[in-house]
Amino acid sequence: MNTISPTNSVTAEPKDAGHRGHTRILHFVRAIVIGTILLTAAGFAYQVVVTRMDELKYPAPGRMVDVDGFEMHLYCTGDGSPTVVLEPGGGSSSLVWYLIQPEIAATTRVCAYDRAGMGWSDSGPAPRDGKRIASELHTLLSRADIPGPYVLAGWSYGGLFARSFAVQYPDDTAGLVLLDASHTDIWTRTALGQSRYKNDSVIYTGMRLFARLGLLRLFPTPFTAPPESLPKQQVPQWKAVHNTTTSVDTTEAESRSIIDTMAQLRQAGDLGDLPLIVVTAGENQGADGLWAVYQDELAASLSTDSVHMIVEGAQHQQLVFDPEYSQASSSAILQMIEKVRAAGTEKP
Repeated sequence: MNTISPTNSVTAEPKDAGHRGHTRILHFVRAIVIGTILLTAAGFAYQVVVTRMDELKYPAPGRMVDVDGFEMHLYCTGDGSPTVVLEPGGGSSSLVWYLIQPEIAATTRVCAYDRAGMGWSDSGPAPRDGKRIASELHTLLSRADIPGPYVLAGWSYGGLFARSFAVQYPDDTAGLVLLDASHTDIWTRTALGQSRYKNDSVIYTGMRLFARLGLLRLFPTPFTAPPESLPKQQVPQWKAVHNTTTSVDTTEAESRSIIDTMAQLRQAGDLGDLPLIVVTAGENQGADGLWAVYQDELAASLSTDSVHMIVEGAQHQQLVFDPEYSQASSSAILQMIEKVRAAGTEKP
């Protein structure tokens, strides 16, 4: 009679069980890999398709102007002189001026625009520093037949770019309004500022990946989320232009070049007697708690003809997005318009 060795019967089952366990793990890992690939492909496809649909559904409200081989968006309203040019902050488009532009348009011509790669504008060449951005703006205004000299108003990082324009084209600059604008030392003077800049750089890199997967449409950031005061009919338009991979890529590129932009402005020095109004959000502390100090320095050192207005109770974004506080920003720009007109330096 045939018999089965007890030893054989004991050792066969664990080997078989181990093989089955190993196979299940391989199947599980394979499923995760395949699922990840499919979800990633779906995210990429979703982002491409929705972006294309948005382009067709929400065309540029202003003019598209050729600037050395790529097109930039310029939206001008009102009539009169001097022309006010609005420079948005980092990661922003021409849409951020929805409260302020109508106020200025009642008095003179006012132009909002999208820097290359932002809003409706095509991407522009690297680097995205102040010198290049100012040069592109100058070309844009020239090609669009918008004569200077201009009153420039810049918010946040936009203040640095407006200053870059004033430095490069002083004859085309009649006045400058800085709306809670960045100082050239905010990322370099203190260890806290340096750390914040490094952390922001990591965040911007992550945002680029999330944008490509369409995730920013599901989980908006402060750059992509529409302000509460934005009219409801403009919310889809806002989401359309701020959720593109091009916009997020350009936000990161401008941030990567902002240290160079700041160095360029430090090297350029002050603005002489150019009329200047510095508007400061009283509640903004900045990255290292020195925002008030930086704002005082802008008002005291940039021009011999300057005014410093502090808007008590206002946070950084409220100077543009909150109707209660954006009035102060509009008033400062209107004050500059009257000053330029009184001096007779505007274009007749």
